[in-house]
Amino acid sequence: MKKKIEKTKPGRAVRRLKCTLGLLLALAMSAAGLTGAQAMPADPSPFPDVPEGAWYADALLKIRTYTPGIISGKDDGDGVLRFHPEDPVLRGEFLKMSMTAAEAWTADHSRDDIHWAGVYYTMALENNVLIPDAFAGTEPMFPCTREALEQPISRYEMAVILTNACTNLQMEPAVTLLGASAHITDYDSISAYAPAGAAGSYVSAVEQAYGKGLLSGFEDGSFRGTDTLTRAQAVTVIYRQLNWKDSRQTAYWASESGAVTEVSSGGMTQSFAQWLQDGHIDAYGKLDAEARTKLFGSPDLSCFWSAAQADPYMETVTIPIWVIDKTGNKYGATMGVTVNKMVADEIVLIFEQIYNDEERFPIYGYSVGGARYTDTMRHSWGCAIDINPYYNCECNFRAGYQIVTCGYGWWPYGMEGLNWCGRDSAYYRGTMTEPSPYSIAPGGSVVRAFADYGWGWGGSGTNDPDAEAKGWGGGMSFDFMHFSVLPSGG
Repeated sequence: MKKKIEKTKPGRAVRRLKCTLGLLLALAMSAAGLTGAQAMPADPSPFPDVPEGAWYADALLKIRTYTPGIISGKDDGDGVLRFHPEDPVLRGEFLKMSMTAAEAWTADHSRDDIHWAGVYYTMALENNVLIPDAFAGTEPMFPCTREALEQPISRYEMAVILTNACTNLQMEPAVTLLGASAHITDYDSISAYAPAGAAGSYVSAVEQAYGKGLLSGFEDGSFRGTDTLTRAQAVTVIYRQLNWKDSRQTAYWASESGAVTEVSSGGMTQSFAQWLQDGHIDAYGKLDAEARTKLFGSPDLSCFWSAAQADPYMETVTIPIWVIDKTGNKYGATMGVTVNKMVADEIVLIFEQIYNDEERFPIYGYSVGGARYTDTMRHSWGCAIDINPYYNCECNFRAGYQIVTCGYGWWPYGMEGLNWCGRDSAYYRGTMTEPSPYSIAPGGSVVRAFADYGWGWGGSGTNDPDAEAKGWGGGMSFDFMHFSVLPSGG
């Protein structure tokens, strides 16, 4: 079928994705030398400390020519502006560079008095740019304090900001990676590195930055994530973020998600999830020997502990998705998600059913997560899927009120003010203040599609302590982003 365009209801999440078309047109015309009577903007005065032919000089010149204000020089007190290419870049400085390049905007100026870069921090915070791993937590890498913003930015932090800015603000597709560990010589140290104060890992951000051509690494193939970013390095990666005239190229070991032109309407007699529930898994998620052998290659294993161990049993499948662009329109795209080979076919069919549904449920920032090995639960089997974690929280009511442990909320379109699961739906919105098209609704196309193949939703049940059907695991917990082969969605 042909790709279709549809206007979607402009909630807060969509409005934040919009940018001024006039600015985009002006930028494009400027880059082409078409604005006004001037054929080409005048070259800015050169910095005396930038040698002719320096590896970063071309990127610096083009940024200063076409987007003045992103990069500025420093006066050493003698009235001469110098670039200082080897000086460290501070967090606040890099946030300004990246948010300006992404044409971010905010109406919230509550942090302006904290630091001159407080407004850029707010832009990044509102668009989830400061979160290393959306599937592990929602804490930003560093707080908005004067002390934090005056600290030099690490290459790890740079990779997170760049990748998220390109995906969440510039609406670029994610890339599917083919063996990143073979192309980044210090990959093991990246996967082992734990962010200070933020949940999750930097691995995905670094992989995407390499795959999208934002980074190329050092001559020995290393990334050196704990190193401080220099001004010369910063101007180069920001130039690539702008991506004028294809200034970056997708790495040869990565493939870019493409537009969907046609999806199948096939089905299956019995999904693997349904097979499991036919006597091969109990209510607590314990597998029998036959199921363990199918999933893990041995009756003695109950999960995978690492990507290397799981690799022979995993498959990265291409799924169709709807994406909302900068103008608020929906368009078809594809992305890759890694799951156990036993469920690969049904995952494709589930997402095809979601894609073909008239709801056209959108995916935010290509955020569909599959296999990961941070615990012994269904993700470590390759038998769980998380969708739009920023807008579908994991939470519990054990204390008598909602405690959000991951994600930002739950308030789908059409659920405003409705009573659901024993409480007004507004209780489920977390930190959100209005509906989001990215939130999963009970009975919506996403829940129905997974249910048709025997997959459960972590948002099912009730938080009423007197009711029989409680949250997944029989308790008062909910995970609205989460689907798994367990009927409970746990």
